[in-house]
Formats: sequence, structure tokens, C-alpha cells
Amino acid sequence: MKSFSCEHGGVACGAKVTGETDEEVLEKAIAHAQKAHGVDLTNSQTLARYAQSLVRDESPAAADH
Repeated sequence: MKSFSCEHGGVACGAKVTGETDEEVLEKAIAHAQKAHGVDLTNSQTLARYAQSLVRDESPAAADH
């Protein structure tokens, strides 16, 4: 399971999106950013890369490392 939380990016927002792949999570995060924050992550490569860097692996194996 992968996840993205706005607060990991320094945004005062309790939203967290999850999915099976980085791509699924990023797609949901992009939609959330547009709807909730008025930010279009698809217009900026820098923001898109930053958002992608915030996707976390929540699988039990990742927590053990």
C-alpha cells in the first residue's frame, strides 16, 4: 500500500490518499490538490516531482526497515 499526505508536504491539511501503486496515489493526490487547494500539479514539473517524492510505502515490510 502506498500513501500521500498533504501534511508531509508542509500543508495544513489532514487529507491522506492511498493506493496500490505510486501512479494511483499520485493521480488521487493531483485530483485532491486541484479540488481542495486550487493547485494544478500537472502544470509544474517541480511540484509534480515534489508530490511524487512524498508518496510513501506503507507495507509492513517497509516499516521494518
